[in-house]
Amino acid sequence: MTRARDKSPVKFGWEKIELKPNPGSVLLPLSWGILPLVLTVIVYLTDTGVQFINFLGAGAVILMLVGGIGAVSVRQGIFNSQRVGLGFFFSCLSLFSWLMVANNNFQVELGILSSFLAFVMIYRSLDFIFKDSNLIYQVSWAPKSRLPTESMRGWDVKSRRFAQNTMALKRFDKDSFAQIYGTRTKQGLALRLDIFGIPMSERFDFRKLDIDLALFISEDE
Repeated sequence: MTRARDKSPVKFGWEKIELKPNPGSVLLPLSWGILPLVLTVIVYLTDTGVQFINFLGAGAVILMLVGGIGAVSVRQGIFNSQRVGLGFFFSCLSLFSWLMVANNNFQVELGILSSFLAFVMIYRSLDFIFKDSNLIYQVSWAPKSRLPTESMRGWDVKSRRFAQNTMALKRFDKDSFAQIYGTRTKQGLALRLDIFGIPMSERFDFRKLDIDLALFISEDE
């Protein structure tokens, strides 16, 4: 007998899809970002080539951001996770710090410290993304169909009509949530149910969704 928690959307006619970031597009710029970060420290300690320290510091942060963008670009609405958002927030803050250093409005030491802090935070964000269970489900959708909001308990419904941004969102905590959004595929319009922030080591209880997934199939039909 199948337990309620084991009734994934697949059992109601949804298709499970994979939307994982390409490790190469993430790790390559991130690893290259370490080099100018280390050179920044060397330049500061040896007092050699100080005129380049702003470029090295800012360049390191930019490469970190490029790696981060490569990770988040495949998952829509991923910034609803606080842990992911903080990584990018501190990276942008570090970039701003180096701009202040270049204008002699900020100490170099603080610029270097901000870069290391940005690296730690963006690493935590990326680690969280790559360890996600990737619970993403898709179902065909008719253009004139509406979300069955009467079955969506505890959801923040932003739009019943089809939209290629978040149509409905349900939070479990500050880092994990479920969202429904529209997308266009080769076969036509589709809805995606994206559950983010559930580690691979954990088993998600689908009852937490508080939603009748079968109604989405009947709406489509």
